[in-house]
Amino acid sequence: MNAKNISLIAALLLSTSAGAATVQTLGAGSALSGTRRLVADFEANTALASDFQQGGLLFSYTGSDNNAGCGFAGADCVEPGAAYSAAFVGNYMATSGQNAFISIRSLDGSLKAIELAVDSGYASIHGFWQTFRDGTLAGSGNFSLGEGGTGGSLGLADAEGFDELRYFAFSSAGRSSGFSAPAIDSIYLAAVPEPATAALCLLGLAGLAAVARRQRKQEGQQHA
Repeated sequence: MNAKNISLIAALLLSTSAGAATVQTLGAGSALSGTRRLVADFEANTALASDFQQGGLLFSYTGSDNNAGCGFAGADCVEPGAAYSAAFVGNYMATSGQNAFISIRSLDGSLKAIELAVDSGYASIHGFWQTFRDGTLAGSGNFSLGEGGTGGSLGLADAEGFDELRYFAFSSAGRSSGFSAPAIDSIYLAAVPEPATAALCLLGLAGLAAVARRQRKQEGQQHA
C-alpha cells in the first residue's frame, strides 16, 4: 500500500470518527485506491444536452449551453482540432454564464468515491466543490491547479457517501467574485468486481460453510 493510499485511508478514518465528511484529493488514482473504471466521457453527448445520463450518473448545468462558443461536446472546441484542456480527451462538459456550475447526481445510490478531470475557462483554475447527501450539504472545499487549459484530476471520497457533486470555477482563489466557466471530463468510479472474482468469493464462502458443517458433524460423532 503506497503512502497516498495510507493518507486517504487515515483521512477517511478521522472524518468518520468526528462525523463523516468528504475528503478531497488531487491526482489520478488519489481517491480510488483500487482499480477504477471510466463511467462517463461525454462522447455520446453530441447534442450538448443538459440532463445527460451516462454510467449511472446524471449531468446537468446552470448558465448557458456553451463556453465562449465552445459547447460541451468538445470535439471542435476553441478552434477546430484544438483541445480545450490537456486533461481532457475528446468531448467534455462545460458551461458559462453568470453563476454557472455543473452538477453530477448519482442514479444508482450514494457514491463513496469519485474522480474527474477538471478545468476552467478562466486564466487560472480555482475550483470549489460541494457534495450533498439527500439534499443536505455533506462537504465542500477549494483547490487550485495552476494555469487554465492544463487541467488536473479531482478526487472526492466520503465514508457515508453522497448523491450529488457540484463543481464551480472562480477567477480567484478567494472566491471573491462570481463563478462561471467550469469544465469536466473523464469520470471514474470504483471498479465493479470481475465475474471471476465474485465467483471465487462465492466458492470461498461455500468452502468455509462446508468445513464448518464437517466440524459440527465430527463433534457430534465424538459426543455420541
